[in-house]
Amino acid sequence: MTNRWGPLRPADFLIAISMLSWIPNAMFGEPCRPVEVRNPEGNYIVPGTWGEIVYAEVDGRELALDAYVQQGRGQRPAVVVVHGGNWTSGSRIAFVPQFLEMLTAAGFNWFSIDYRLAPRHPLPAALDDLREALAFIRCNASRFSVDPERIAFLGDDAGGHLAALLATEGPLGVRTVVTFGAPFDLRGLERLRASETARALFGSDAAQDVERVLEELSPATRRINEEVPSFLAVFGTADREVPPRQAEDFCRIVTEGGGRCDLLPVEGGGHLPENWPPHLWGYKDKVVRWLADELDHRRGADTPYVARLRKEVAYVVRDVGGGEPLSFDYYLPPGKGPFPAVILVHGGGWEAGSKITYLTPVLEPLARAGFAWFSIDYRLTPEVRHPEQLEDLRRAIRFIRHHAGRFRIDPRRIALLGESAGGQMVAQVAAEPCPPNPESLDPVEREPCGTAAVVSFYGVYDFLPLVTDASPRSLLVRLFAREAFDEEARVLLRRYSPLYHVHSGMPPFLLINGTAERLWEQALQFRDALVRAEVDHELYALEGAPHGMEHWEGRPEWMGYKSRLVAWLGEKLGE
Repeated sequence: MTNRWGPLRPADFLIAISMLSWIPNAMFGEPCRPVEVRNPEGNYIVPGTWGEIVYAEVDGRELALDAYVQQGRGQRPAVVVVHGGNWTSGSRIAFVPQFLEMLTAAGFNWFSIDYRLAPRHPLPAALDDLREALAFIRCNASRFSVDPERIAFLGDDAGGHLAALLATEGPLGVRTVVTFGAPFDLRGLERLRASETARALFGSDAAQDVERVLEELSPATRRINEEVPSFLAVFGTADREVPPRQAEDFCRIVTEGGGRCDLLPVEGGGHLPENWPPHLWGYKDKVVRWLADELDHRRGADTPYVARLRKEVAYVVRDVGGGEPLSFDYYLPPGKGPFPAVILVHGGGWEAGSKITYLTPVLEPLARAGFAWFSIDYRLTPEVRHPEQLEDLRRAIRFIRHHAGRFRIDPRRIALLGESAGGQMVAQVAAEPCPPNPESLDPVEREPCGTAAVVSFYGVYDFLPLVTDASPRSLLVRLFAREAFDEEARVLLRRYSPLYHVHSGMPPFLLINGTAERLWEQALQFRDALVRAEVDHELYALEGAPHGMEHWEGRPEWMGYKSRLVAWLGEKLGE
């Protein structure tokens, strides 16, 4: 049997059958699954988000999405956001927050979805979940105020792969797909050929015929024709996980098949967009223009919702020509207060990240536990050097303390929480004196910047083992602008390494660290220093966990840290 694209294979029949399973029930006269917003607080990233909407139940497990519906009348196009995480980790609030803010500002309605992860479920299960999410959204189009015929998918890493794979089926209503660092041809990723990896991702039988499985689950090997959605393939030219050539080859295949595929290379970008430094963020406007054109969307500013989550509060306002202001997002629990508060400091190697990257997994547990939280931006290298970054953090602490009444928080019950580079920063600030400046004309500077507790996730506590030379990408050059790795440089590195400044007067510390990363040894050394100084502390270890709490999402064996985090903060910041 043949069709207009050539002979049909057995896999084509399986695809056709599976597509029938996600045709909206309403087309057969059956009711749509109702839209039930289980968390009116949303996702703690964008105010007004409809949080935790179950879109499907599979084998007794509920799959959820978050939705954002712009204010105003009329149907809008929708963008379905699919998180990355190498098919094994991540969630609807991890890896993707910068996309959610971007889409909100451009006036799109959007959906951010969870899907089943390996190794508990083989990769094809995740593809089924994307189909289910699409069917749910289209079936409830009127409830979400979206046009069911103007839908886009946007995914990074594994999410981009899954979105592209779904698009090759020509799903109803999907006009375009935007991918970031997507592996379009799994055959080109040597790491997937290992039998253990193949079994984890593709199922127990995959190891017997890895090549066949890799081919069948690669978008680049699917039949492409003019009826598939258009593609925009965004990739960093310095991506070391997925060769940039994959995007180029896939676009060529799409074009030869009669479809449309454009490339958007980001010069110098690595694999994940959230790790791209600010000078590479110009890609966002290009992506928004693409989506607006493909979805017939008239761009415009959104009307923000009023919620307990507030965005972009400036804590540093610069004079004309003095640079951009620095701001934070904050959340206040319901009630009169005063509340205990947590100041959050993102990582990103001191050169990337923002107040809505990396740390998003802790926002909900903190909010639900009754803590106010403040997630701050600070200046990044190479705009400034590390001492200036620490001054930004101290300024944020002073500002929040000074406005404690406005924020209904108790200035005696403030904790710092940082991850990775931010972990180093909160530990360093906690180790150094930070008294008020009573002579300052600025009332904010007359506040102290001490805090009652510190939480550090996989922080850098000793720069010395991480620096071996003064090459352009070394921490010595990037953070301190030193041109020689000499004794003076070693003194400087030691000066900003928290390990060497632990003392008995420091506040209580909670250290949270995975054991399967290179900074685990530093966590042990810092713990030992706290023991010697008799500082109240706890080390919470996640056995086998890698660097980055986003990679812990979706992994039940590692998620216990959330309950321990809020319990420990409750103990230290109690009345």
